[in-house]
Amino acid sequence: MAHADLENIARTLRRFPFPKKFAVELCAECNLACSMCHHPNMKRPKGVMPFELWKKCADEIAATAPDTECWFSFCGEPLLEPALLFRCLSYGRSVGLQSLNVNTNGMLLTPELDDALLDSGVHLVVFGIDGFSKQSFEKYRVKANRDVVYANAERLLARRDARGLPVAIQTQFIVMDDNASEVDAYKAHWLERNAVVKVRRQLSWGGKFDTGLAITPENRIPCPWAITMMHVFWDGRIPRCPGDTEGEEGEGNAWHASLSDLWARLGGYRDLHLARSFDALPERCKTCTDWMTGAAERVRPESGSVPLEPVCSRT
Repeated sequence: MAHADLENIARTLRRFPFPKKFAVELCAECNLACSMCHHPNMKRPKGVMPFELWKKCADEIAATAPDTECWFSFCGEPLLEPALLFRCLSYGRSVGLQSLNVNTNGMLLTPELDDALLDSGVHLVVFGIDGFSKQSFEKYRVKANRDVVYANAERLLARRDARGLPVAIQTQFIVMDDNASEVDAYKAHWLERNAVVKVRRQLSWGGKFDTGLAITPENRIPCPWAITMMHVFWDGRIPRCPGDTEGEEGEGNAWHASLSDLWARLGGYRDLHLARSFDALPERCKTCTDWMTGAAERVRPESGSVPLEPVCSRT
């Protein structure tokens, strides 16, 4: 990614009175152990979000900013709790939320769940599928089966199209060392099946991984994740940023405070980013390179490539 591209992203960032994107950790467990993900080494307690906590958040978002992108993703696989997921999506739709999105690794989407997911109120389903060949896919998506995931995603696409439903479905490709040569074949495969294809760079997850990007510090921009996103753990805790996967620097709990109040408490941290006072940021930010990876290419079957759109989620 060139410096000019990053500056184009930076021009979209400003003080937002409410998060543009809200990531919901429906559960903190995952059925995979992906090599580019922080989850296998996560130490904090794992649990399942009570429906009442989501209801509290959804009610406030609906009253304050119903166009906020709500993402069921972050640190766990939402289809480990399908009944709760569908209930949360249905409730969000009923109160007027306009962007309800699910990010899944695809392994647990059995045929019995297809119609329930499509009818749940979801607006967008994103499958994390990081490879075209079985070898490269299973190198990164540890414990996953390439053929199972491909079949599950293909079946959902076909079912959506057969029913004529407006649910958007994306397949997401994270570019890493051994899979970059497969991007063109991957695009062709999924575009033929009427999916939107998203291609993005690997995240460092707060400096935990090497992304392979080498952008000089003088070309640093405010972090798009920090400026636009709020995350909530299954137990209601709000981490300072998505790189704080253990919740070591949180600013409160959504059980006890409004999302607006919690967002405001993090305002000083966002202001440092916007002022480009990077030396004054917390220590975690010194090694984090996620600000370099705040965009993705999306290729749509009907309209071709749309390069360098801001990324919607981290999973």
